[in-house]
Amino acid sequence: MNSYKLSYSFDEKKPLKTALLAIALGIDIANLTFLMAAINGDCKQFAYLAVGIVVMLALRLPTLKLTFRTEYVFKDGFAVYSIYPHKKELVFFLSDFEIYPFDKEKDVLPENVKKLYTAEGDAEIYLLKTIECVYAVALDDYMLALILSFYGKSLAD
Repeated sequence: MNSYKLSYSFDEKKPLKTALLAIALGIDIANLTFLMAAINGDCKQFAYLAVGIVVMLALRLPTLKLTFRTEYVFKDGFAVYSIYPHKKELVFFLSDFEIYPFDKEKDVLPENVKKLYTAEGDAEIYLLKTIECVYAVALDDYMLALILSFYGKSLAD
């Protein structure tokens, strides 16, 4: 069976990610200077190099999760993935659920709802209530029809 995918990018923190990586690059250049000085005989530069490596890692590692994509995939069932630059995580695979329409103009998302979309204008928002959690997803008409027909469900009120 072919698959149908919808994707939403969460990249509002991209300027912060770019700034952190630029600072880490500057620290890399300083680390090269410390390494050259340490090789030339100044042994206390090894300590500066070690601190520089720790700081560089402390800046780079958090940037791995600052921007990501959420992908809805319908292939023999509905699954939602979070895709980071270094890995792909399954958020949930739909099995037992209830689906509710959500009016984004009138209502505010409750705090216990996990938002899995960005503010896209055309797609309608639906709440998927599973055993584990309640998820807010933005589905187009085709994806909604696939889910409802595959699982034999209808929209709850």
